[in-house]
Amino acid sequence: MKRLLSLMLALFLLLPGLSRGEDLSFLPLTVGSKGNEVTQLKNRLYELGYFKTSNFNKKYTEDTAKVVRQFQQANSLPETGETDADTWLTLFSDRAVKAPHPTLPPLATPAPTPVPDWPARDAEGYLAGEGEYFYENDEEGLWIYLGQDLQVVITRRVDSSIPLEWFETEIWARNGEAFRTVVTDPAHPGRKFQYPFVIAREAKAVLAFSDDFYANRIQAKETVGIIIREGQLISSKTNKKTGHHLPNLDMMAQYPDGTLQVYQCNEITAEELLARGARNVFSFGPILIRDGEINDLVYTYYKSIEPRHALGMIEPNHYFLLSAQGRNSDSKGTTLQRMAEIMKEHGVTQALNLDGGNTMALVFRGRMLNKLAVYKDRKFVRTVTSVIAIGATENQATD
Repeated sequence: MKRLLSLMLALFLLLPGLSRGEDLSFLPLTVGSKGNEVTQLKNRLYELGYFKTSNFNKKYTEDTAKVVRQFQQANSLPETGETDADTWLTLFSDRAVKAPHPTLPPLATPAPTPVPDWPARDAEGYLAGEGEYFYENDEEGLWIYLGQDLQVVITRRVDSSIPLEWFETEIWARNGEAFRTVVTDPAHPGRKFQYPFVIAREAKAVLAFSDDFYANRIQAKETVGIIIREGQLISSKTNKKTGHHLPNLDMMAQYPDGTLQVYQCNEITAEELLARGARNVFSFGPILIRDGEINDLVYTYYKSIEPRHALGMIEPNHYFLLSAQGRNSDSKGTTLQRMAEIMKEHGVTQALNLDGGNTMALVFRGRMLNKLAVYKDRKFVRTVTSVIAIGATENQATD
């Protein structure tokens, strides 16, 4: 018995933030216990996802005991609700099991997409020879563009049981072809609002989509976030800490080598981003995926069913845009957890949530593909002052 207690104490002394010579005399913690150790316990349970808020007091309540039992169950410990030495040591060890993430019902198996009569392509799938290739099949939900340095494939998916319709847009680029931002009034960012499809047509974009809607925050005199457009700094003021509000102003930077990198709102300054060569920085958030891992925040918050829009990178110069329709009878919308999980399934390693709702717009050669969403009994898409675009073509839609 003495040997076991000595081993437990030795393990305890290795815990971060605890000094040598401390013991376990404050244990067990039970309903009615108070003090800093209770706060430390709750903070650790929050880090592991068992508590959904970090707004704690120093009291060990029945709710605390309930959460401790959940931790004990997940970690194969006796489910007493009391924090004894075994529970405490497991909680602060590297082997502590995090709270299981909530699961979503699987989406319907996607219907087969039509196979177009492909033109001659090179080994990487780009158009071989001059000109450009378009394929548009509204009924089946497939739109394609091929050029010498750009490939865009948009696929519409449907799960009528939810109901949910969404667009998966895969983009490949090379030889300097890259996302660019189109601003309606570059001299006065945040002015001259226009429909996104009008902006896209005037820019002759192959593909365009709504971004972080930073102009709305300028108008509302809110914290805008770090905003860089085509190498020019527009705003450097952001949130002092990240959180679960929307937008939390997490950001995505676009670099000249084709990399998209996500950052928390307070992780890096505008000056540092410019020094690293960031061409564009979009601020909305939250981060959905970073280094291939889904952000834990989306499992706890952002549960509302809404139109959603997110941009991600599979690898440099290979991107994935996810656009979920919502607020209409054919598609209610979805959660950020669903968005993140779809993107991870497609191999996305970096992803940021962009402005959704009635701001969401997906435009292919000047034609908006998504249906209008209804908000406050009105069916519309918001006017904006900027879009993200890629490619250029004179072959613009006129409808």
